[in-house]
Amino acid sequence: MAYELAKLFSKVVTHTFFRDIQVIGLENIPKDGPILLYGNHNNQFIDPLLIISNMTRKINFIAAAKSMRKPIIGDIGRALGGIPVERPQDLAKIGNGILKKYDGTYLIGENSQFTKQCQIHDSILIQGIDTIILIVEIINDTKIKIQCEDSSQLHIKNNKYKIQPKVDQSQMFEQVWVALKQGKCIGIFPEGGSHDNTTLLPLKPGICIMALGASQKYQTKVKLQPVGLNYFKGHKFRSKVIVEFGVPYEISQQLIDTYAINKRQAISKLLLEIEQQLKSVTIQAPSYSHLSAVMIGRSLYLPDRTRLSPQDLLQLTKRFSQSFYKLKDHPEVNEVLTEIKLYNYKLKALGVKDWEVMRMQKRIYLDLQIIGFNIFMTLLCLLFAFPGYIMTIPITLILNMYAEKERKTALAGSKVKISGKDVVASFKVLASIIIVPISVIIYTILFYIWLSVYNIVDEEYTLRYTIIFLLMWPIYITAMIRSNDGLIRHARKVNSQILFYLYENKYRKLKKQREELQTKIRKLVDTFGEEVIQDFNHNRIVQKSQLQSPKSVAELDIQNVFESLQELGI
Repeated sequence: MAYELAKLFSKVVTHTFFRDIQVIGLENIPKDGPILLYGNHNNQFIDPLLIISNMTRKINFIAAAKSMRKPIIGDIGRALGGIPVERPQDLAKIGNGILKKYDGTYLIGENSQFTKQCQIHDSILIQGIDTIILIVEIINDTKIKIQCEDSSQLHIKNNKYKIQPKVDQSQMFEQVWVALKQGKCIGIFPEGGSHDNTTLLPLKPGICIMALGASQKYQTKVKLQPVGLNYFKGHKFRSKVIVEFGVPYEISQQLIDTYAINKRQAISKLLLEIEQQLKSVTIQAPSYSHLSAVMIGRSLYLPDRTRLSPQDLLQLTKRFSQSFYKLKDHPEVNEVLTEIKLYNYKLKALGVKDWEVMRMQKRIYLDLQIIGFNIFMTLLCLLFAFPGYIMTIPITLILNMYAEKERKTALAGSKVKISGKDVVASFKVLASIIIVPISVIIYTILFYIWLSVYNIVDEEYTLRYTIIFLLMWPIYITAMIRSNDGLIRHARKVNSQILFYLYENKYRKLKKQREELQTKIRKLVDTFGEEVIQDFNHNRIVQKSQLQSPKSVAELDIQNVFESLQELGI
């Protein structure tokens, strides 16, 4: 019962935070049998909630013990059957004194207390040095013998440091092995921690020990299944995400036999396979600018006003990302990438989206109709949402301030985060769990006082109307969020249409640049398609015939009308 309630909570949270959740490959999830499901970790606590809310069977996630000890997070984690794991980095403590020098074998400290603070097999962490520093012998309080992977990085001079203890995970692994033996589904994020990089972090070997250990000790046929969480500005409220469940696969008996003889070799081989499978369900790019170019390039390649299925859209995005990376040293591809980035820069400078440039045509009578319709829908959405804006302003300000504070804290304490955006959504959700109910109670009390003091209704109806207000509040806020989506969409269309007439020459040049760039990208796809994608012409997502001529523009986008009415709940 606790799990079902927690799963319902996950659905409510994720469908409120995200405007569009598209799920691919649900049919790939095995109905029974042991599964080790693993995914990328780009949105901290939101990631497991998103997977759980879309899973067709019960799943128990491996969770950081540090998170499980926190209020709310820990309660939800326990209700969902989370398995706590103690991470060494969460137990790291600041070392006394400073590190003076490294002589190639020994690390020398000053005012340090190595005999009291350290144990053999503990690790030393030094800011700015990524290599692993392992303690192999403690000589005295100011001298320890160490081993490190790359001693060339150890430029020690009055450095502060942390001591990271070695953690015995045998009990946790045994718990996972038994759960897999019982045919359960276990979830894990093998990157170890959340991040906001555009590529995967180096995967931890724990997932391999879980899979190979269960297979060897209990002769359990464990299936591994990747799940890709592909966020589009996932830290922002009402953003979009595509969840792709990959095809599950079993570990070969040969690899299990190798694990019994040579654990390191078997783990390395399986970890490489896991990484490749995870990359197959996620969008990978070397940087945010590259990822942005991929998105624009994909948009330019598609025929105007074409709508692909979520699966085809995600597959096309991954193909563009792979192709741009594989052909990065080719002059033609580099030239087009540079032009795409320049085009994207101009879009941002003018404050428009690519699809708005695509649809720009000067048709005064029709444009007046479109502007009129969108102004009407903007005002209608605003009228419906305005009371909600007033009431939620304090909540929004508090949530944004809290999330920004936590983002800075997370960024300061991490070596892998770029800007700390991966924690923003999680902390907004966590804070809202406390703040929103409190605000509902406050507004309900204020509503009761307002009815009573100003005699708005008869005294016998005051309590009744107050209860109705309390029950209707969540319904109204949900409808207001949908209405706000429509407000933003229609306001953007009005804005872009008016800007087109104000800066017509600039927009015409931009549209011409778009058309030229579109031709170049399609030519590149035809030229290098077979080189990057096996049997490309047979496996085309968009057929050549579809790229010949754009569809004609209807006088009013009927789909737009229906979507607008749906957002208002009509």
